Amino acid sequence: MSINNTITTIISNHQVTGTIAAVILITLAGYFLTLQKVFSKAFEEQITKLILTLSVPALSFISFMQPLNRQLLSEGITIICWGFFLYVALLVIAPLAYFFLSDHFKRKVLGIITVFGSTTIFGLPIAGAIYGAKGIIYASLFNIAYRLLLYTYVNIVMAHQRLQRGTLRQIILNPIVIATLLGLFCWLCQDWAPQIIINHQSVAFFRIDQTASWLYQSLKYLADLTAPLSWLIIGCTLGQLPLKQIIFDKLAWYYAVLKSLVVPLICLLILLLSQHYQVFAISNVAIATAVLLMISPTSTIPVAYSISYNCFPEITAKCSMISNISSIISLPFWVGALSLLH
Repeated sequence: MSINNTITTIISNHQVTGTIAAVILITLAGYFLTLQKVFSKAFEEQITKLILTLSVPALSFISFMQPLNRQLLSEGITIICWGFFLYVALLVIAPLAYFFLSDHFKRKVLGIITVFGSTTIFGLPIAGAIYGAKGIIYASLFNIAYRLLLYTYVNIVMAHQRLQRGTLRQIILNPIVIATLLGLFCWLCQDWAPQIIINHQSVAFFRIDQTASWLYQSLKYLADLTAPLSWLIIGCTLGQLPLKQIIFDKLAWYYAVLKSLVVPLICLLILLLSQHYQVFAISNVAIATAVLLMISPTSTIPVAYSISYNCFPEITAKCSMISNISSIISLPFWVGALSLLH
């Protein structure tokens, strides 16, 4: 597929263009409604609790409601391992990029939002538009590390918790952590679980997307609230700042360059080197899918954490807003560059 045809495929995909438009419009709605005093600080806090208590756990669990593809499982294990390696390595490296900031915790928070992007609502639809079902499977496998680290490690850091007996129980009982681990267990063990025949196909009884559509649809409604409510809350946080302060924030633009260009470039080079030397090598499509996920703008989850736990919410909200612009601008460049792999 040529570069022009690939870009045309993405632009003509209503899910991708709709996502881009929704991010901008809903964030702006939150911004202006806060300016008009329609939304208050109390509203922001309550909606954030709703996101972290119901919406995110529902999203985390149902994302694992998909078949376990045996043909791709061998390469899939390698992709899962790469996901863990890259995310852990980037979590160590990313804060170093903010060496000029004196506050160590601020560097750590900025490092976290530099690593984690909105892969589910931005990167995954793009990967699906270009590579079809294979792209979606690769993205889902690569995202396993993303979800486990995002809903555990990131939550621990933002909440200023330490792995002690008193806090370990709170972490384990966190609804996001429970939903993530339960979803991963269901996905991995579905071939060994008791089966039910649905539409002449055998599926595990806990594949609620097939066996209990009433429950799955209820969770999906909650999961679908995550992105729009998070964008709205980001707009509410930005509404407490002058527009000029957001647009001309040098740190936010510096962050955007790291998020949209530097981080995916590092991942691309590492994966290409591994392929060249045949060390845990994966296919070109898998490499391109991983890079497409990495160019995604800031994930709404760590921003919601930062707002909920008061971890520099203004700067994370500004970075989130600017990264949506930089990701959209850089997308054609990355699509063109990755098309050269085929």
